[in-house]
Amino acid sequence: MKLVLLALAVTLAVPLAAGTTPEPPAPVIPALSPDQLTAALGAGTWLIVEFGGEHCIPCKAMQPVLQELRDALGDKVVIRNFWIQEHPGVARAHKIMVMPTQIVFDPKGTEVLRHQGVYPLAEFRAALAERGLS
Repeated sequence: MKLVLLALAVTLAVPLAAGTTPEPPAPVIPALSPDQLTAALGAGTWLIVEFGGEHCIPCKAMQPVLQELRDALGDKVVIRNFWIQEHPGVARAHKIMVMPTQIVFDPKGTEVLRHQGVYPLAEFRAALAERGLS
């Protein structure tokens, strides 16, 4: 037991002794401000918004899914994050109760799909295809 604790202490101390603390990678999908969200909803294009938090583990798990969708759908859709902890009023306005929540808006800015939690890529793509976005 003492050996395990010693190994753990050394593992944690090495980055600190070197003067560095590992930073989590920044999301590749940009985050919107409230004004940018409003503008994007009226921009005439499909919009997928991940309502979540920068430090939320399930939200981080969604980032590769969003990247895959962005790569697959290209210019057909804009995909963005929205950090609800920084803007709780916007979260309330969109009735966000769970992080993450993905909302798909059509080009008119109307919500056409909502999912709470981690959305597996295949299921997300199938739901988008049912709505004409593939």
